[in-house]
Amino acid sequence: MSVRGSTSRRNKEYHSLRSELLRANSLFVDPEFPPNNSSLTFNGHTPRNFVKVVWKRPTDIVRNPKLFVRGASRFDLDQGALGNCWFIAGAAVVATHGKLIERVVPNDQDFDVDYAGIFHFNFWWYGKWTEVVIDDYLPTDGFRLIYGRNREQQSEFWPSLLEKAYAKLRGCYEALVGGKLDVAIVDMTGGISERIDMTNKSDIPNDLYDVMWKCYKMNSMLGASMRLKDPANTTTREVELPNGLFRGHAYSITGLATVPYRGMNIQLVRLRNPWGHDEWKGDWSDGSDQMKSMSYEVRKQLHIVVRNDGEFWMSYHDVLLNFDEIQLCHLQPDALLEEISIDERQQAWQVVVYHDAWIKGVTAGGCGNKPYEDLYWRNPQFFVTLKDVDETDNSGKCTLIVSLLEKEQDNRNKVAMAFDIYRLKNPQRRPLDGETVSRNALHQEKSSGNYEFYRENTKRFQFSPGTYVVIPSTFYPNVESQFMLRFFTEKPSDSGVLDEESGPGTSTNHVPTDDPIKAIFKACTKEDGKMYARELKKFLRKLTALEHKEPIKFNTETCRCLVTLMDRNRSGALNYDEAIKAWKEIQGFRAVFKQSDADASGNVDTYELGKMFTKLGFPISRMVLTGIVRRYGGRDNTISLPDFIVILCKLTVMYSLYQEQSGGANTAKISMNEFLYFSMFC
Repeated sequence: MSVRGSTSRRNKEYHSLRSELLRANSLFVDPEFPPNNSSLTFNGHTPRNFVKVVWKRPTDIVRNPKLFVRGASRFDLDQGALGNCWFIAGAAVVATHGKLIERVVPNDQDFDVDYAGIFHFNFWWYGKWTEVVIDDYLPTDGFRLIYGRNREQQSEFWPSLLEKAYAKLRGCYEALVGGKLDVAIVDMTGGISERIDMTNKSDIPNDLYDVMWKCYKMNSMLGASMRLKDPANTTTREVELPNGLFRGHAYSITGLATVPYRGMNIQLVRLRNPWGHDEWKGDWSDGSDQMKSMSYEVRKQLHIVVRNDGEFWMSYHDVLLNFDEIQLCHLQPDALLEEISIDERQQAWQVVVYHDAWIKGVTAGGCGNKPYEDLYWRNPQFFVTLKDVDETDNSGKCTLIVSLLEKEQDNRNKVAMAFDIYRLKNPQRRPLDGETVSRNALHQEKSSGNYEFYRENTKRFQFSPGTYVVIPSTFYPNVESQFMLRFFTEKPSDSGVLDEESGPGTSTNHVPTDDPIKAIFKACTKEDGKMYARELKKFLRKLTALEHKEPIKFNTETCRCLVTLMDRNRSGALNYDEAIKAWKEIQGFRAVFKQSDADASGNVDTYELGKMFTKLGFPISRMVLTGIVRRYGGRDNTISLPDFIVILCKLTVMYSLYQEQSGGANTAKISMNEFLYFSMFC
């Protein structure tokens, strides 16, 4: 499996590999996803209900296999013996957008010309397009395909090969058992998922159909599902209802329409069963009285075909009564090809994307439960300024869809995550904390809801124009994970990361220091007046004893570092002025350290560092703070006083050095934050 560059570059690599196979007159056998049981199940055993699985190439299954027969269609996808209705239904929705499915299933491959048993597919995997190369061996019972296929056109194999490529991406076929339809669509489009819970019918928004219609017209893709009432006590994946629907099953939503009926306008929803059969039997089904009474023009408008192909219409009212969840996937500009916007004249969402992480000791602040309330404000914070209201909104509101996606590579969602949203009275670029939030932010009581172990946590909001702060967090503090945050709006917005700007002088809260005694310097040095590491160690101990303070336990190596950092004239030792400056710096640093060292342990939690640096007039960005914690924090994420002093001396020197080298200009090859970050590892 490879991930490289643009689509054109990936195709070039695919064709090169295929050319090598053609020159060697051989067929591809994928060593990463071989045609054996290791590709079928997690434990490498034969799946249940099968005595034996026989892997065959399409050329061994039918006489004249094709990748496509008259192009790709939602009717091409039928679920097999794998519990992946969510994936089949999702792929069927994507197939309704021809240009989108072409991106996932490139049409530069087939069984007729330059066939070498190799195929490639593209998936949007955690923020980047990933090429998946497979061979065309498919699991059969010895005669027929046992998993996804086209039941009517048995010579068409793009559904089966697409399913195999997705199974490889996730580890094996068994990894596709159970999932969410919107997750599959996201992985094939790069869109943003959103779920509308309809379990509690009284909580369903009154304008839900309008929202669905608006999303549909904006090229969003939709699906619906029904949960099993008691999944723990059933031995089947789906349970059939008298009305023809199945619990524990996912359906594609392939159309929406409003039609006249007996003097009323009826809102209809078209759905498709990924099995390719078994349909709704109630009102507005294929053979219902309502459908029979429709005029020819309306039936033509609805594309009514009376056959058991798995696709059917039902009223929006019946959708609300029967389904538990609506899943949506909104396309972003990266996934929505420009041709679609032009050809279909449909509006695209505006999107901004941030990649970030919860880092232990820096930004893994948790949800704010006791006794970690203060740590909550250490979580990453992002602002978004909404300016223009939606075109079709009469209440002066702006739509904001926030999507938080955990970036895990083993297909397991390891953290329960959520996000909160605050509104700022006065916009600022520094992060909120427990002190400033009460006077500058109005909590909107808006959040993504409960902390959930979903890969993606998304919610839609309607806000008045203004500046808002989004704070994503895990439920427990000190839990590390990478995440991706996306903001979707109908109109352009301004957004960014709330972070400190590195550098001294941006804060005026300086700590006063005491004057040193010159006699101590002379007593610790020889006649040349130069102070080296061992002499600095003695000098600092005597000064603290003179002031009746606990000595700072610097070792010789730390003092060597301090000499190097404070040695401005590059002599290799400190003169009197440099030693005095070092003492003043240390006094100020120590005073701030003591304020945060509540238990007098000689160590402070790294979560306190940002506030401590700000008090000293040197606020630092999260990038720099991360470098500090990784370098000095250790296993318990605490910083000792000597290390704290060394860090601050180092930051001050490196900041000055950067200013000298760059001349203060904005033309430096790397930013100041990058320079300071890398200096932490030196």
